[in-house]
Amino acid sequence: MYVKKANGRVYGARLTAAEKKAMDIEIGRQLAEATRKHELGIDAMVLWVLHSEFGFGQGRLRRFYDQFSNSLYELLDRYEMGDLDQSWLCVTKLKECGVDVEKWASEQP
Repeated sequence: MYVKKANGRVYGARLTAAEKKAMDIEIGRQLAEATRKHELGIDAMVLWVLHSEFGFGQGRLRRFYDQFSNSLYELLDRYEMGDLDQSWLCVTKLKECGVDVEKWASEQP
């Protein structure tokens, strides 16, 4: 690795191909770890909204949770994508059926 400096301050670096690959692998690992940490909280929020706003009981919530997990992994397997691509794939598939989640998100205060 070649570190770029000016006036005693580091402002960049030039990495070899092997270093770039190692860095990408580590970034992917850390991102997957962060996703797993937040997954429980997101699942809980979705289930709470289904319960409080739409009256889903324990059995219906469990069926939704199980089916959602299975469907997500089937979709990822079908398109041979990793966990890091799951949100992009779901956003894209929703757009195909007329649901623009990105637009909905931009409309939120």
